[in-house]
Amino acid sequence: MKGLVYWTQQADKTRQPELKRQYKTAASVAFEALVAHPYTDQIDDLQQTRWRHWCRWMCAKYQRTSSAVEGRNGYLSQRHHVTRGFSQQSLKTLTTIHNFDLRRADGSTAAQRLFGHQFPDLFEWVLSHHTELPLPRKAAKAHQPKPLHA
Repeated sequence: MKGLVYWTQQADKTRQPELKRQYKTAASVAFEALVAHPYTDQIDDLQQTRWRHWCRWMCAKYQRTSSAVEGRNGYLSQRHHVTRGFSQQSLKTLTTIHNFDLRRADGSTAAQRLFGHQFPDLFEWVLSHHTELPLPRKAAKAHQPKPLHA
């Protein structure tokens, strides 16, 4: 049933006609497998409804990250493109931004979808926990201009 619900949701989400056709075909194959399974007839309508709701809930939480533009790894690969890499602190910061600040079209963050409750705005939270920014560090020795040096 999970395959049927997943492929149906994917078909409803996509706007590309070719992908929509492929997803509907996969949903049809999953439906045929569900109908052909011997346990399908043994489950009453109430249980099937419960399982269908559970499948929708699980499929809504699942995100495919196989593409270079989806999910945390896709976000990091875009940020990492043509650079020398991330420090551990930068990687933790980008992961926090991805989980608590990047929002879908419906306004929800990954952390809200996973844990099922709201979190404070990340920017406001950071501002409330820091009073003043540190001063910039001073150079080891002052730069002396060399006007005659070509």
